[in-house]
Amino acid sequence: MFEEVYADPGTMILKVSQVIPLILSLMKFSTTTAATAHVIGWPKATLPDPEGTVITGITVKYDEPDFLGVNKSVDAYLGVRYAEPPVGALRFQDPNPYAYRGNYNATEDQDMCLQMMVLDYLTDLPGNPIEGRDMGEDCLFLSIYTPSPKVSKNVRAPVMVWIHGGGYLIGSGSSHSYDGVPLVAMSDIIVVAVNYRLGVFGFLTTGDDVAPGNMGMKDQIMALKWVQENIEAFGGDPGRVTIAGQSAGGASVSLHMLSPLSEGLFHRAIMQSGNAICPFAWSPMDVCVEDAHEFAASLNCTTHSSRLMLKCLQEVNADVLLQEQRYGSGYFAKPVVDGHFLPDNPIEMVKRHRFQNLPTLIGTNEDEGSNNAMYQFFPGSLFSKPSMNISEFRSILPRNLWYAKDPVEVTAVEQWYVDWSIADNETADQFDALIRLGTDQAFACPTEYLVRGLQSAGVEVYRYEMTHDPSWSLFGGVPKWMGAAHGEDIQYVFAWDLNPSFERVVGQTDEEKFMSIEFMRYWSNFVKSGNPNEPIGSRDYPEWPKYTMPDQEYKQLSLNMTNGRAMRASSCSFWLNHWPDLHYLAAPPDELYSDWQDQYARWRDTDMNDWTSEFEKYKENQCPDASP
Repeated sequence: MFEEVYADPGTMILKVSQVIPLILSLMKFSTTTAATAHVIGWPKATLPDPEGTVITGITVKYDEPDFLGVNKSVDAYLGVRYAEPPVGALRFQDPNPYAYRGNYNATEDQDMCLQMMVLDYLTDLPGNPIEGRDMGEDCLFLSIYTPSPKVSKNVRAPVMVWIHGGGYLIGSGSSHSYDGVPLVAMSDIIVVAVNYRLGVFGFLTTGDDVAPGNMGMKDQIMALKWVQENIEAFGGDPGRVTIAGQSAGGASVSLHMLSPLSEGLFHRAIMQSGNAICPFAWSPMDVCVEDAHEFAASLNCTTHSSRLMLKCLQEVNADVLLQEQRYGSGYFAKPVVDGHFLPDNPIEMVKRHRFQNLPTLIGTNEDEGSNNAMYQFFPGSLFSKPSMNISEFRSILPRNLWYAKDPVEVTAVEQWYVDWSIADNETADQFDALIRLGTDQAFACPTEYLVRGLQSAGVEVYRYEMTHDPSWSLFGGVPKWMGAAHGEDIQYVFAWDLNPSFERVVGQTDEEKFMSIEFMRYWSNFVKSGNPNEPIGSRDYPEWPKYTMPDQEYKQLSLNMTNGRAMRASSCSFWLNHWPDLHYLAAPPDELYSDWQDQYARWRDTDMNDWTSEFEKYKENQCPDASP
């Protein structure tokens, strides 16, 4: 079982902010294209509000004859408000629903949420300016891509709501990386992509009702409520909503499965390279409150009174808050266990099956750890794969552990990941051990914990590992050694090289384009039916099996789409079974006592309450009052 003791990811994220601009400046562009798209009209949707608000978007003609064989139109509604601007007195507060005031123009993207850096892999490139890429505190917008014309007057389309990644610090639903045109044109589903508040604006908490935190997660809930109330106006089915996301977006999806506030707002879940058990997914309340006090103090705001501290921070210029987060105290915000949105830590909730039982598609990439490894050897790692001898591996190992760093535990990790067949050669390369470590502890093995918990509760789970090494890296195509790294699946789910907007950027092979179509088919099938195999079967590939015990089968997302079983079983046994024993052996007595207190409190306040409630239901059903 994982422990909720994590290393600070701040150093890694700061390195990202330094890396991406240089990567963008080095990008190489492709001149091939397989599709054409252009604006041909102005669709309208009338919302069911008292004013009968008409939302006006654009219609995009999409023609891709070579791979998809599609010639269709897609209606796009861009920059649609779903909540009131979270500014002034609403800064650091829960979102308020937006009251439409007359008809609404949704023909272009609006501001992204304020963030430490702008990360959009495919736009804002040198010589390729994109309008509507500004940042602002007024940012609670969503984008909607729908089939045009509607699929049928009597049949409503299933909906995929996309939650972007970026460590809760960067990213945007309006990023052109998530342009839904090819996916919608191929599958006739609806794609909705959401902005939500990031960093200090989305996750600062005082630990009480003054600023309870999780504003970014509640923004997502507000967007899901908006979809439930309004998606029929766009031809969508509010009874068939799938939430999907990558990295922190996948973690968000998983947290919504755990949250009582999200119940009934969606019906299926897709998690790509992120879930609630990943160490970057959430934080304990005390850690976030301490960070908030440190952040406030750095801006000369008192920390003795939550109300005065909040009032002070609400009066600070938003750009100053952003700059302080970027260069000052380094406030790295996350969702928090608040007893409201998130009742308990996710590890315990999964153990106790306290989640919604919904069909789930979930997975990771084979080389997730490559990204962190690249940042640590930047900039040379952009152009060639780094090497690292055993002494260097030992020296950097402690700072690459998310979990506790007792010497006994560090030595155990070294024993597991070092290639001992070459260790006697002190110059031999151990760099791959760093990649495997990063992949296992932060992605693959937390996913193993979650899928086992879901499956044991009867959830229909479809698991994958992307094993294909892209011919073009999303980091500008520059690093050629990173393999199936973190985020590389996005280019296939959203068919970047079948989108004419990206024709100068992406250089996928023809085989990869066909593979991308299979990605889209699996994803859209799942959105439609909860099964990636239906209603449209894949070409000649093996069926994607459900994840069951003891078979543990999963899909290998690759050119051949083969199936595998018992993914990384040995490594995950180390993290799920052996490492916790070491942690308890190495932990000081006061920590063990604190853990015992936590477990006792959960038994007293949660388990016994749940048991009593279920027993009362049993008595009511099995032993009705026999009196007249």
